[in-house]
Amino acid sequence: MDSIWLPVLQLTEIEGQLIITGHSLGGSVASLFTLCLLDGNLLKPKCRPFCITFGSPLVGGFDLQHSIWNSFFLHVVSNQDPVPGLFLPSGRGRSTPTSSHSQTTGYKPFGTSLLCSELVCACFDNPDLILGLLKVISSEVAGGLQDVDYGEILRNLKKRAICKGLPQVGERFADPFTAGIIMDLEIIGFDQTKLLQHNIDIETVISTMKAEARNLTQKNKASDAKKLNEIKIDMTQVELYKKNSKGLNMGYYDCFKNQVSKRDIHVEQFRVNLTRYWEDMVAQVQRKPHKEGATFRTRWLYAGMVYRRMVEPLDIAVFYVEGGTDYMKNKRSAHYKLLQQWYEEDVKPPSGDKLDSKKQKVSSILTEDSCFWAHVEEAILSCELLKSANSTLEQRKSSWDNLVKFEKYIMEQINNYAVSPEIFLVKSSFMKWWGVYEDYIYTSNNSYGSPLISFMKNGCYTEYR
Repeated sequence: MDSIWLPVLQLTEIEGQLIITGHSLGGSVASLFTLCLLDGNLLKPKCRPFCITFGSPLVGGFDLQHSIWNSFFLHVVSNQDPVPGLFLPSGRGRSTPTSSHSQTTGYKPFGTSLLCSELVCACFDNPDLILGLLKVISSEVAGGLQDVDYGEILRNLKKRAICKGLPQVGERFADPFTAGIIMDLEIIGFDQTKLLQHNIDIETVISTMKAEARNLTQKNKASDAKKLNEIKIDMTQVELYKKNSKGLNMGYYDCFKNQVSKRDIHVEQFRVNLTRYWEDMVAQVQRKPHKEGATFRTRWLYAGMVYRRMVEPLDIAVFYVEGGTDYMKNKRSAHYKLLQQWYEEDVKPPSGDKLDSKKQKVSSILTEDSCFWAHVEEAILSCELLKSANSTLEQRKSSWDNLVKFEKYIMEQINNYAVSPEIFLVKSSFMKWWGVYEDYIYTSNNSYGSPLISFMKNGCYTEYR
């Protein structure tokens, strides 16, 4: 079993687009392998696989037909190749594709199908229409299985990349949707006469497709609007919690960490709801192909950034209360990493003018590094190791090095006005760290000096607002 999965694990390290192809029955294997990679979420977001099959039999059922992975599959089918309809029931049905085909076979097309004649092609993604066309091909191609040269078909298509289609089709139908489908069918040899011979009423099929498209659009709009409203309410509750926590001189991170009142417990449900929503949003983006740099629209990038900066500190609080260490390595959720990566790829670093603007607004900002409190908690642990009589020399040296790095990190955040003034509240974890750290330097007669030590000892932090 290990020998089978070793190449798969090696694929997870690649950079760039992974394209999986297969011909005939090999196409079925390619489809199943692609589904395995997608289901296991094994590849990096920018390396999602794309599967192209040539003359492949159907492998899917109803669940795959409705999968959000549809956009990862392109099935190339010749109108002279009966293999794609290999597992369909024999004989001609006597009803439209939208009724009988769904009931007579467990196989349902998924993804996009590129149906080709010798010189032209057309794309379809309606599963019932594709299923009907495959049945027509299977019943009309004489001589059983044939060896179709898909390479030659693709070469011909490349030479004829621009196809003007059939102008007269547009004149027969005022509706562009109907005209487009009829034209696509006719250029690959499926005129209405042939379809009617196989009892496929294309106008009925098109009407059904229109209704499904309208219903799906309305359903998605209603569902998205409802979810968005619910999430806005939850985010507003967390923002209100953050605002009210300032009066306790510890900020919302430490309020949630200490769980001193009922409202600290209530905010947990808001955290769970928001996390579930954004994990789902990120998963959907991962599963859909996208151009680099166009993962999320700007408004979603901004909303995801606000969510990450507001909610991830609560996750960090839970992690360290439960005794965890090294949050960045051991616990940080992949959806936080991706939201941060996508935002940073889209947003330019601030200029000098923008830094001045940030200085003026610093009193109301969210700390930009959503992992800030994880760095603070690790610094507290390093101080404890320094003071512990049971620590080894190596542990103390490592802890001291970590604290020096932490100091530089903190001053960088302060100089860039990237942290909220909340970190300087009397009962905050940061001030707790500073108290322990200052005491260690004093009691150990350490003459070490740094910009952060000067900043704190001189009380400059009281003017950071």
